[in-house]
Amino acid sequence: MLYIEPESTDAALHFSVEECCMERLPPDETAMMLWRTDSCVMLGSNQIADAEIDMEEAGRLGISVTRRSSGGGAIFTDLGTLLYSVISPFREGDDPARLAAERAVGPVVAALRGLGVDAVAEGRNDILVDGRKISGVAQYIRGNRLCTHGSLLFRADLDTLARLLRPDSGKISSKALRSVRGRVTNIAEHIRNPGGTPEFRAELRQALTKPLGLREYRLTEGDSACALRIRDEKYANPAWTFGKAPDFTYRNAARFQGGRTEVFLRVERGLVRSCRIQGDFLALRPLRGLESLIEGLDYRRGAVEDALRGTDLRPFLGSVSRNELLSCMFGGGDGR
Repeated sequence: MLYIEPESTDAALHFSVEECCMERLPPDETAMMLWRTDSCVMLGSNQIADAEIDMEEAGRLGISVTRRSSGGGAIFTDLGTLLYSVISPFREGDDPARLAAERAVGPVVAALRGLGVDAVAEGRNDILVDGRKISGVAQYIRGNRLCTHGSLLFRADLDTLARLLRPDSGKISSKALRSVRGRVTNIAEHIRNPGGTPEFRAELRQALTKPLGLREYRLTEGDSACALRIRDEKYANPAWTFGKAPDFTYRNAARFQGGRTEVFLRVERGLVRSCRIQGDFLALRPLRGLESLIEGLDYRRGAVEDALRGTDLRPFLGSVSRNELLSCMFGGGDGR
C-alpha cells in the first residue's frame, strides 16, 4: 500500500488529492494518507450548510467550511485532529462496509490498541473509546475506486466543535447525551504520556506500516497539478460548498436508524418537477442519480414506489430503506 503524507493543512487540497489518486493511481494499487488541517468544518455531501453549522460563529472565528464528496454528517477538524484516507480498488458487487473494515477502520483500530488506546469500532461509522466518539468514517465511490476516510480526535478543540456544529436533537436524545460535547473525547485523554499531534501521526504511521505494507509515495508534478485543478474547480469553490437552497413546495424530514433524511420536492399539476434529497446517511454515490428517477413522476406513492422497484438504493441512501424514503416523501416523517 502506498503512503502519502502531504505537508499542506488545506482541507480542500487534501480532498482534491484523494480525487487525484482515484483518477491517476494504477488500477490495482491502494494508497493511504495521514493528514491534518487548519480549523475547518467539513460538510457531508448531502447537507445544507446553514442547517448544520453556526455560520455566524464560524465567520467570527475565521473558520473555513468545505464540503467533502462522501455522505455522513458535518465534522470539525483542526491541527489537533488527525485524518486518514484509504483509496482502493472497487468492483461491482463489492461490499463497501466490509472493505472499510478490512482496509481502513480495522487496521486503524488495531494500531490504536497497539498504542494503548482502548478503541472499538461501533455502529455504522464510529470508533469509540470508553463509549465516546473519537472518529467518524465515511465513503464514496467513483468509477472503480472507493475512498474511505475518517477523522481521529487527538487534541482537538472540543469546545469550538460544540459551538460550531448544530446536531440533530433526535440524534442527541437517542444516545441519551445532553450535548455534542458530551458525545466526543480526545485520544490524548486516554493514552499515557501523550505528545503532540505530529508525534501521534508518526507513531500511528509506524504502527500501520508493517500490517499494511506501507511504502512512501511522493506526489509527482502531474499529481500536484491534478490536485490543484480539482481544488480550484470543486472543493475551494463556494458553489460546491454552499450550493443553492432547494426550490420546493413540499419538505419533510425524518430520522431513521440509517441517518437523518430530508426531502424537498417541487410539485406542479400533480407532477414532481424537481427533487432534492439531503441528510447525513452514508451515501456512496451522488444523489442526482436517484433524484432524477423521481423527477417527472406523478406525485403518488404508488408511482414513485413502482419507479424505484428494482433499483438498489444502498449506494445512494446507505441503510435508509425504500419504504423509509417513501414515508418521508409522502408523510410520516418527524418534521425535524
